[in-house]
Amino acid sequence: MNEKRADRLSSIAQKAISDIIQYKVKSDKVGFVTVTAAKVTRDLSFCYVYVSILNDPHHEKFEALNKIKGFIRTELGHEVHFRKVPEIVFKLDESIENYRYIESLLDESNK
Repeated sequence: MNEKRADRLSSIAQKAISDIIQYKVKSDKVGFVTVTAAKVTRDLSFCYVYVSILNDPHHEKFEALNKIKGFIRTELGHEVHFRKVPEIVFKLDESIENYRYIESLLDESNK
């Protein structure tokens, strides 16, 4: 598969997974999740989904999200017609926390 198609499928998967988490997941344990990126592998076997979860210092919400990834994969198969629905692998996107940390360091150095 060419790179353009993989990028297009990644974009479609990101939007679909974000909608599934926002509108179809009924668990309060997951909380507010932002899907920041998705990357479908060239062979369509995996979809790496980068998420940002606020107020989850012990990663409990992230673990709850991992427990329902089968449901999310099933819903993804219903919404997006892949030849083969990729296995979903959630990864924490820690860029927001890194940004806040750097910002705090810069504030300290300016004082």
